[in-house]
Amino acid sequence: MHRTILVGSPRPDGRSAHLADELFDACIEECPDDGVSIITISSTDIAPCIGCNRCEKATPEAELPERPEKGDPLHQHPLVFKSDAFAHRCFLRDDMDEVRKHMDAADELIVVCPLYFASTPSQFKALLDRLQPYYFSDLRERTNVRRSLTIHVIGEEGNPYGIDACVDTIRSACGCAGFKLDRVLDWTGKVTEDGTIIADAEETAF
Repeated sequence: MHRTILVGSPRPDGRSAHLADELFDACIEECPDDGVSIITISSTDIAPCIGCNRCEKATPEAELPERPEKGDPLHQHPLVFKSDAFAHRCFLRDDMDEVRKHMDAADELIVVCPLYFASTPSQFKALLDRLQPYYFSDLRERTNVRRSLTIHVIGEEGNPYGIDACVDTIRSACGCAGFKLDRVLDWTGKVTEDGTIIADAEETAF
């Protein structure tokens, strides 16, 4: 089993980064035989989607890069391997190629995201928008088998607008990539500036 942790904060040393590190360590400690990788927006270069829809057309097999081989920790999940998602690609060449490798390998996707005006940071929204190639693949239609999505939302105490907009944005984009939301953990007001957890998250199961 492989878990991918996706950190949606542009701050390399903020609340989200600290919580993600805690989750990474917990995955290693509790499931030492499983694989785990972490992708942070603060250390990736991802251009925004320009809405050209070039990814609607599948790339010919001869022009595709090599897939990770069996035995590689990032070997594609069977759901992804059996789909045509690999052939639907963005023409932009940046770190999104590497992000897709980690997402394609994941049995479970764990998203850690701060609230920016009730939604996601613009840098993370750019990544979510770049999941558009999955929309044109048959992966989103393979609803009989879905991979698990867990969302951790972090924010200041006293947020009057809730976290639904943030959750729905992430849920919608990741759903195209073959993930089904299992649970949401609301950490607003429960993680200090230095990353100290001062209370348990409020959990909602789906």
